[in-house]
Amino acid sequence: MTKYQKAIKKIEACFQSGKHEEALDLCNFAISLNRKDATAYRAKARLLQVMRKFDEAEKYYDAAARRSPLTADDLINRGMAKAEQQKYDAGIEDYTAALALKPDHLQAYIQRGASHWEMRRWDLARDDFAKANELAPDDANANWILGLLSLQLNDFETGWPLYEKRWASSRFKSRKLTTQKPQWSIGSEHKSVLLWGEQGIGDQIIYGSLIPAIRKQADYVTAMLDPRLVSIFARSMPDVHFMPSIEQVRSDLHTSQIPFASIGRSFIKNLDDIEQFVARKYLQADQELVKKYREELGLDPNKLTIGLSWVSSAPKIGLHKSIDLVQLLPVMALGTNLINLQYGSDRRAIDQFNKQHQVNIKMASVDLYKDLEGLAALCVLCDVIVAISSSTVHLAGALGVPVLLMDANKLWYWGNKRGDQSLWYPSVRIFSRDNMISPWDNVVEQVVEVLRDYR
Repeated sequence: MTKYQKAIKKIEACFQSGKHEEALDLCNFAISLNRKDATAYRAKARLLQVMRKFDEAEKYYDAAARRSPLTADDLINRGMAKAEQQKYDAGIEDYTAALALKPDHLQAYIQRGASHWEMRRWDLARDDFAKANELAPDDANANWILGLLSLQLNDFETGWPLYEKRWASSRFKSRKLTTQKPQWSIGSEHKSVLLWGEQGIGDQIIYGSLIPAIRKQADYVTAMLDPRLVSIFARSMPDVHFMPSIEQVRSDLHTSQIPFASIGRSFIKNLDDIEQFVARKYLQADQELVKKYREELGLDPNKLTIGLSWVSSAPKIGLHKSIDLVQLLPVMALGTNLINLQYGSDRRAIDQFNKQHQVNIKMASVDLYKDLEGLAALCVLCDVIVAISSSTVHLAGALGVPVLLMDANKLWYWGNKRGDQSLWYPSVRIFSRDNMISPWDNVVEQVVEVLRDYR
């Protein structure tokens, strides 16, 4: 075995054991030994991709391609590296080339469909996801992603059953409750039901809007929530027993159970059902906190008060949903009270931004991530909120506060609307980007025009 062959073998061993830096050094060594063979270039591209260095990974896939034709898997990997850089159409070219080599490649259809989705080519995306499901009817990833798109396109009959496949999907990260109790459904003989929260804060809030509908069907309802939400829900729905999801629930309190995101399947069959069953303005803020922060912030009562939230910390999609604060300067130029609603924001950074741009974004003494009671009170102080998709929008919508949502087309439920009005939260108006590579400028302009009518 030559030195080059030994190096290639060691690269794979290091890669499998997670020693990426060592594997990268071995790739460089192998390339120095043999610059004509594609194997080391391909291995380095894959490593760089795993290390999320997508632009470099793309270059090494290209280098491998100049030495030997890429396989279908190589083309898909390169397409994914391009998509991570928002080069969606370039990625689609690679997925299509992969399918020319291997027409039944499941991942090629899934990834091409995902890129079409980002570009808002709904029909093409759905065709690809449907083909993926045809090729692998038992593949949970393919099922779930078609379910998500179907729900976004208001096809609930197709969407909900496929959405239930999420628990078997490798992409779905919520933990499933371990229980022997049967799942509740409409008409169930079980009149005591446990609802257990899954996914994030925003998901628990949006599905929580259906709790009153279940309460009408059951004699006793227990709901397990993120601890930060318990007091708000308990105040707002006193006939439901709310408890933190970190606590152990007594088995004698319920004879059936259902995860939050499965509740929709029981009630929402079409768009009209959202309007019929989803509760409106169903959460209530602590009025003492509202009074406290109104005094603390010293808001000018003669000015419109706008809340601002511009960053999402959601894994994988947060960056795509977020906007740079400086892009919201046209909103700030309207001469209004401005309240910071952005969790994780740094007071010094906001002070510096205010000084640099001669604006006055006010910050209350609230931990906007941990203290959702405080965040709810701040939302209620706002005449209108300008925000990207985040848990703040869900909270404000559930409180009935007007929101102008700058949507990046990442979450299915914002597709359930009439005109620009969300059906889940009637106080939320949705302004979507043309696609994932289009600038936010047009959306900001629309928002500013609407805000002028508030003044």
